[in-house]
Amino acid sequence: MKTWKKVLSGTVLAALAATTAACGSGDGGSSGKKVTLTLLSHYNGNNETALKPIIEKWNSENPDIQVKLTPVDFGELLKTIMTKQSAGQVADIMHVYTLWGGQLAKSNVLAEAPQSVADDVAQNYPEAAVKGASLNGKVFGYPTEVQAYGLFYNKKLLKEAGYDAPPKTWDEMLEMAQKIEKRDSSGKVLVQGFGFQRGYAGLVDQPFMAMMAAAGSPLLSDDLAKSNLDGDAGRKTMDFYSKVYGKNGITDIAFNTTKGFGAGQVGMTIGAGWWDGSLKTLMKDAYADVGEAPMPTPDGGAGGTMAYTWAYGVNSKSKHQEEAWKFLQWLNTQTDDSGMTPEGKFLLDTFNVIPSRKSDLQSAKVQEVLQSSPSAKLFADALNNALDEQSPAAGMEVQDILYKQIESMWTDQIQADAALKNAHEQIGAKLAEK
Repeated sequence: MKTWKKVLSGTVLAALAATTAACGSGDGGSSGKKVTLTLLSHYNGNNETALKPIIEKWNSENPDIQVKLTPVDFGELLKTIMTKQSAGQVADIMHVYTLWGGQLAKSNVLAEAPQSVADDVAQNYPEAAVKGASLNGKVFGYPTEVQAYGLFYNKKLLKEAGYDAPPKTWDEMLEMAQKIEKRDSSGKVLVQGFGFQRGYAGLVDQPFMAMMAAAGSPLLSDDLAKSNLDGDAGRKTMDFYSKVYGKNGITDIAFNTTKGFGAGQVGMTIGAGWWDGSLKTLMKDAYADVGEAPMPTPDGGAGGTMAYTWAYGVNSKSKHQEEAWKFLQWLNTQTDDSGMTPEGKFLLDTFNVIPSRKSDLQSAKVQEVLQSSPSAKLFADALNNALDEQSPAAGMEVQDILYKQIESMWTDQIQADAALKNAHEQIGAKLAEK
């Protein structure tokens, strides 16, 4: 299994002193005037409500550096960042999905982290998080949500079908799924044995990449120059996907796996760790039937998974970079009496997400959660053997290509070999353009 590589190589070009000099030309900072930083994030609604007290605490303690939260919907965040950048209305701090990293780097949106931040990230986060918050081997910010994929299963449905444990191999997954599946006299699925969640590219592609990782390969080459789909892992993964839905599938694509799992009507699916908290809220007492396990592998041996990352970064065009990094360092490194950082408490309290920073992981509160919640520990441990969600400049286009080919296969428009060939060639051509 190929594991994460060390990402801090070479010399980080922008030292903190250079950053300070660059940002001193604007109001505030070296001028001593009050500075207002804008923070652009997809945290809106209840998430915005949870984040505001943290920002208000900073503002009350730092009257000369005020932070203003600007929330937008996730679906609008990248477009908003790029539009504001072009119009010269830049946000000083941005919370970004690191799949966008290549595109943001190409457009020079993100500033390189000061050496002190880069060193702190390298020393205090797992390699999965460091990789996610890096571009071209250089840290651009602080990792926040770092989420790995695993197998979700319904213990009650598995037991009714004669199984006391989740599958370890892909063949076992298919065999168990067929025994769990139930249909009425007309053929309508009542209980789905195994299904993939659907709806948009990431929801379909990320489990695919997690399965490829479990089979030993990332989706793209290390230099992000070509697709690995034509390798053994890619072929095995596409073959498995072809056996779930479509002409040769074991279940009906019309069945809603996401809703069905929450209703106790799906035996197994693949999801990210954050989903556990949502299921706990949705299913209430029925949540006791939910189990989680590491990603099965083709042969049942040691494997891995894929992790995606969100991170806080600073805009390269901000006039207040020094102040922005000061706030982010406080948010992500300053511990209180509980031993947790403001960001760590926000992730745990708001999303039931285990933070990846060492000091947060070592806190009594997180240790209590890890000891009392096997699922939380499973997904936290998975980060130690996870491949990153790679971020070429054409990252969004690459995901869209793979998504369209999988959906075409699932809806019987093409066969598995054609889906793989088309995706491999089109992804390669798209990467060559960038």
